Amino acid sequence: MRGLNRTVGIVGVCAAAGLGGVVMGQRQAIGASNGVASSRASATAVAIVDLERVMLGLKEKERREGEMKDRINTFQGTMDELKKQLEGLTKQLELTPKDDVAKVREIKQKQIELAAQAEARKQALQTLISIETGEILRSMYLKINNAVDRIAQKDGWDMVLLDNRSIKIPETVTDREINFIIQSRTVLHAANSVDITDDVITLMNNEFGK
Repeated sequence: MRGLNRTVGIVGVCAAAGLGGVVMGQRQAIGASNGVASSRASATAVAIVDLERVMLGLKEKERREGEMKDRINTFQGTMDELKKQLEGLTKQLELTPKDDVAKVREIKQKQIELAAQAEARKQALQTLISIETGEILRSMYLKINNAVDRIAQKDGWDMVLLDNRSIKIPETVTDREINFIIQSRTVLHAANSVDITDDVITLMNNEFGK
């Protein structure tokens, strides 16, 4: 289900909401000042989480994707049945003498009605799938956020940022595009020791199904 790949979009939204501007490195004060801000910065423990990798590693996501696939297959079965009915009407029309005006008109009317029904059903199902996918993403994101909060409290992290270092810069882009990409990159460097992505995946998978 490609819909769950929207985690990249969630990362982008969070970055745009004001998580930018923090560069990860060793836990040291910025600058040589001994002021309050400097001392606080040196005492701040910051971790990162790769949201997309978390999503891909969750057992719950796997199960929900399977459930969604089953529903999509059911929807597709409904559409296939309508398609068969339309094909049947087409064959019936081909076998109907053209001088049988009343019969031809009746079949064409059924075709129009069935085609309209099929299109309406298709649009409705697409909307339902889109809404359900959004609900799944929201639910998964809230659970991830809760797991991050608990890990941060347990392990003493003061701040946890979304790790978006995986955002690549294409070779051929306009100045506007490159500026957008650069501004979207909120983490330029981070040591592996501050990456708690695997911790989040392990916690959520251990709790899944309990």
